[in-house]
Amino acid sequence: MCCCIVLEVNNTGNDIDCRKLASTQASRIAARIDKVHSLGARRLDSAVSLDASTHDVSILSRNFLLSPLSRGQIVVIDPVGYTNDTSKARPVAADEIILALTKELAGLSSKSGLSEASAETLQKVPQWQHDISVERLIILDPLGGIPSLGRGLHKSHVFINLEQEYEDIQNEIAQAIPNPQKSAHSGLQAELKGHLANLTLLQKALALLPTSSSGLITTPQDATTLPLNHNGIHGTPAVGTRQRRNPLIHNLLTDKPVLSASLPARRRGGEKGDNVPNSQPSHPTFVKHGMPLTMIPDPRVKCWTAAHNDGSRINLDDPAIDLPRLVHLIDDSFNRKLDVEHYLDRVKDRLAGLIIAGEYEGGAILTWELPPGIPDDGSPESMSRMVPYLDKFAVLKRSQGAGGVADIVFNAMVRTCFPEGVCWRSRKNNPVNKWYFERSRGTWKLPDSNWAMFWTTDNVPENEQLFEDYESVCRSIQPSWADNKKEVD
Repeated sequence: MCCCIVLEVNNTGNDIDCRKLASTQASRIAARIDKVHSLGARRLDSAVSLDASTHDVSILSRNFLLSPLSRGQIVVIDPVGYTNDTSKARPVAADEIILALTKELAGLSSKSGLSEASAETLQKVPQWQHDISVERLIILDPLGGIPSLGRGLHKSHVFINLEQEYEDIQNEIAQAIPNPQKSAHSGLQAELKGHLANLTLLQKALALLPTSSSGLITTPQDATTLPLNHNGIHGTPAVGTRQRRNPLIHNLLTDKPVLSASLPARRRGGEKGDNVPNSQPSHPTFVKHGMPLTMIPDPRVKCWTAAHNDGSRINLDDPAIDLPRLVHLIDDSFNRKLDVEHYLDRVKDRLAGLIIAGEYEGGAILTWELPPGIPDDGSPESMSRMVPYLDKFAVLKRSQGAGGVADIVFNAMVRTCFPEGVCWRSRKNNPVNKWYFERSRGTWKLPDSNWAMFWTTDNVPENEQLFEDYESVCRSIQPSWADNKKEVD
């Protein structure tokens, strides 16, 4: 794996001072790499071309960039560009250089400021571009990960699915930026603008790359330190502690976030209630182009409610639902054949909604269920006893454990569709139960049955009626499998 480093220099002085500072820092980094990397570093102080009229940034010479990368050297690029008309040096923002590099390495740039040195080089460049691909975009910024402002400025998103979340997060940060005329908030303004710039950069860059490419935003401190446990000690954590991973190493090895994005805040290190040093308040943010998320009906337009006297409930034969693909998703995920007719009859007029990730790569079917013995007559009493129930949670086998599909669906369920809580059941010996346990508010192994009950609702054990309703529903749901094995679900 080869690496290309782009420096960012705070341009607080004139252009000459900025260039000198950039040169000094680039030389220091390259010298340090030479000491620890067998193939060494290649510093490029004249790699960037700046269009004098349009200010567009491009790579001056493909040969200068691709040749050292093809040899396995680490390339260090000064944040300086040279105008195409007079070759005058100008400071260039690192974000613009990264986008120009991304276009060049993705084979999307048609510009090359200098003619290549020889016919032999011209023949090599296409092969270099074919062999070199952009797998990761890593931003090291003291600001750290993108803030999840609903939980506080210093509580960050663990994973961002750009296809689904980019516009919402972008708007959330933009609206939180204080009025620039209020000087008392100038620090907060700069911080939020920095986060917004980092998010926008990754969105633009990843849009140019295959969906397998990813981005990571973390601090230089996190990227350069050894793993810490919750007692702040390097090395193996003691009993009862969770080891803090180096996010950079973890990302390079797994292409996943350090923590699962669907873990509740109370189960994450560095969140309120955890014994974590205050110097580590936020988590790195892992970013992917991701996949679209469809919620039917859309709870952002109208909340999912138990009321159905207005004919607002949908059924699985709704034109917005691709039933054959949904059935395939369930069959593939559970490795069993669904009795479609029985299932359609069971959930008829009970459907709260569906969550679909991507092209039916994952999904959830949620229903409103009444405890046995409660008449479904639409009365206020009946409505108050309706239980929000996760009937099916499925991910295609090829998408399990990768791409965050399960996290995307689960987060939509507990944050958007049923923020007040939902319950579900699972076989007591289901290997997925550990995953469920970490994301639930509570669990209960139903006596004299093969079921474990889970919920995300607050204070269920303290509410005797609610607990009994949840238990009654989880005991009474009839499975809809073609093999008629009712003990397994």
